[in-house]
This record gives sequence, C-alpha cells and structure tokens, in this order.
Amino acid sequence: MKFYELLIFDDVLPSSLSPFRTTEYRHFMNSFSSALISLEGWGNWIKGSGFSDELASLQFEPAMKSRIFRFQERRDITATIAYVTFLNNAYALLPYFEERGLPFIFQLYPGGGFELDQEETDAKLKAILLSSLCKKVITTQSITRSYIRSDRICCKDDKIVHIFGGVFNSNIQFDFSSDKLTFPDHKQTIDLCFVAHKYGGDLRSKGYDYFVGLARILAPHLPELRFHVVGEYDAGDIPLEDIGDRVVFYGRQPTEFFRWFYPRMDGIVSFNRPFVLTPGAFDGFPTGACLEAGFQGVANFINDPLGLNPEFEDGVDILLIGEDLQASAERILTVLRDKDRLASLGLGAYRAFRRVVDIDRQLATRQEVIASELLKLKGA
Repeated sequence: MKFYELLIFDDVLPSSLSPFRTTEYRHFMNSFSSALISLEGWGNWIKGSGFSDELASLQFEPAMKSRIFRFQERRDITATIAYVTFLNNAYALLPYFEERGLPFIFQLYPGGGFELDQEETDAKLKAILLSSLCKKVITTQSITRSYIRSDRICCKDDKIVHIFGGVFNSNIQFDFSSDKLTFPDHKQTIDLCFVAHKYGGDLRSKGYDYFVGLARILAPHLPELRFHVVGEYDAGDIPLEDIGDRVVFYGRQPTEFFRWFYPRMDGIVSFNRPFVLTPGAFDGFPTGACLEAGFQGVANFINDPLGLNPEFEDGVDILLIGEDLQASAERILTVLRDKDRLASLGLGAYRAFRRVVDIDRQLATRQEVIASELLKLKGA
C-alpha cells in the first residue's frame, strides 16, 4: 500500500493542454507528499493519444512523473485528503471518496458541468458540498460563491474559501518596456486576436461571430489591421468575404506558442455569452486567455455580462465592450488609432492582471487551505 498526504485527481493531466492544472498540481506535488490520479479525459480533446504518450511528453521531473497514476492503478494508493477540481469530476469521484472515507477539498471553477439554475447542477452541488467528507470548497468568481451560499444549495460560509481568479503564470518572463512589439516601431501591422476553444459547432458562446463582425467594421478604417484566431476555428465557419486575406488561423496551440504569439499582439477580443453553450453555462472573468494575454501586455477588449469584474478599471486596465457591435467597434477604433493609448491599455492590463491574479498568492492561499486541513485531520 502506498500512502500519501494528498491525492490530486484530474481529468486532463498528464496532458499539457490546460496550463493552470500543470502549474497548480506541480506546485502541490512539490509541496506535499502527494500523487496525482489521472482520469484520462483528454481523449475528448486529442484522439489517439494514450496515457504513456502524454506522461512521456509532460514537462515534469522524472521523480514527479513516477507519482502520476492511471485511475485503474489506484487500488493500492491511499492518502489523508484528496483535492479535485470541477463539478463533474468531484461528483463522479464522490462514491470513491465515500467508499474509502477519504476527505476532500473541492475547487469549483466555472465550466466542468457547473451550470447556474439547473436542477442537475444543484443536485450535484448538494451531494458534494453537504457531504461531511467535503472539508473546503474553493470559489474563484463572486457569482459562484453567492450561488452555493444561496437557499438553493445552503453551503455554510465556514466551508467556503474565496480566491478570485485562477492559477495562471503571472510570473512569465516578459518585460513590457523591452519585450513588447508595437506598431509602427517594431512591426508594420496592428494585430487583434481571438483565442478560445470551440466546443462542437458553437460559434456564439465564446463570441467568435462577434469577433468576425467586429473585424468587418474595423478593417476598412485601418489598412494595417490584421486579425488572428487561435482555436478550432477556420475560414469555413463564417464567411469572411473581403477581410479573408487579413485573417490568420492557427488552430489549437500548446502553451509554448503564446510566449511567441502574445508579444506581437496589440489587443485581444473576448465577448462571452453566458447560457448559450448549454443552459446555465458561463465563463469566469477575465477568461484564462485574456489573463495570459494581459500578462504579456495585450490590451483587453472584453465584455462582462454577469458583472464579475472585481476591480479592473475600464479604460485603464481593460476596455469594456457590449452587445451594440457598432458602438463597441467605435470605442475600440478610437484606441487603435492612438498608438500611445493602445500601448497604455496594454500596459494597464500587464500591471493590473499581474497584481490581482498574482500566481504566488494564488498558489500560497491554496497550499494553506490544504495544509490547514491536513493538520486538522492528523490531529484528529
């Protein structure tokens, strides 16, 4: 029997498709006697890739890789406490935790089956959060905390730890004054990007249709303007008509790609529509792509349909856009025509995002939650 302090359960690792998982779980595996149990869910993203292939390509130290196991290898592994992220993962594992009497900490991000005002979501949340084995729940958006506190779920405040944002690498090596490429000093184009996964045939929930509409309005005013799309989108999704030669599609890309990509981008457009992909589904604010772009000085042109913005200042740290496409285009165009204003907005995101979503604080707070619960359980 192998015994650890902490068992981390995840549906994507050892695949490196989701950077926040790689960063967060690597930190925990360095900080605690721990192992990671893979549910091998990357098959929904990548076809034909097996556990051994993904583990071999994962950029972890060999000793750490030796503590990553497939779920079917779990029988001889036990621990003091478990850690699991996303609603569907936690609900699927609840019988496993109950069978073994294994206490757990639950991180409730948007997505992963968490859909507001849905009976199925509520039933799952109650089963997890009202279980005596659930020691803490980490929320990252104000709407999430309010929802589980409400009469729908009745989660007690002493079980909730609120940490705005997520685990994204704000310490990425990038200096705005020396590494940012700007128009016209370092390049001959002004570059706007759209970065999001495409789920099925959906073009609206992440706002790809909005981005194309915006591009069509902006393009005639600025001949130097170019548009860049990262994700599972292509030219056949929406007719590009007269802007087709000014749009570049990159497909899905690994984390390393963005260290080259974002320094060359002037702005990122994100127009998320809640409750479109599925009833009750919503995104956090800002999205992970927007945060990662902001860490490298990309101006954020984003919407906030659910009022989740904690403290970013409109016009300084971000530029808020809305349903009125023409009005949003005019607001963005004013910025794009003023290179100093555009640079200032990129610098605002660079400074504000690194301050508010500081990775060291994100990791330290989560580590403290785990350590505190471990001490309680060991002292019991």
